Amino acid sequence: MNSISNQRLRGFTLVELIITLVILGILSVTAVPKFLGSSTEQAYSYRDRVLNALRNVQLRAMQNTAISSCHKLYISPTLVAGPEPETCAGGPSTNNSEYLVVEINTGRSDVRFNALDSNGIPFSQINFDPLGRADQNCAVFCKIDVGLAAVCISGEGLIYACP
Repeated sequence: MNSISNQRLRGFTLVELIITLVILGILSVTAVPKFLGSSTEQAYSYRDRVLNALRNVQLRAMQNTAISSCHKLYISPTLVAGPEPETCAGGPSTNNSEYLVVEINTGRSDVRFNALDSNGIPFSQINFDPLGRADQNCAVFCKIDVGLAAVCISGEGLIYACP
């Protein structure tokens, strides 16, 4: 008799495969968020919202070129918002329906906003002129850090997601 026919050739049973898949599923659900984390997803979400808010104000500045027009956003560690309604002063307002408001829920996120000009100097508000350029020193670019993501504004007014 052949020695191969005497040996028992075995594969994996269906039960073993199912148990292995269940263990891999549990590990992927518990381990993957530790590596990617929800703060990464939140940072990209907030970055996209800030990007939209900046582009919205910039487009308004380019469409309404009256000198008395206000095209400004205030930036704090937890808020990006326009000015008080009907005025261009008084600080940020979360009740101004003409501006997109990006507010971080501090109880659920560790993401913060940090705005820096080309020289690395922090700023807390940004205005746009009728050509769509920022009034800050953005010769190279201004950067608004949003956790692990960022928004950049070039000297010519290009607003884009940057590393």
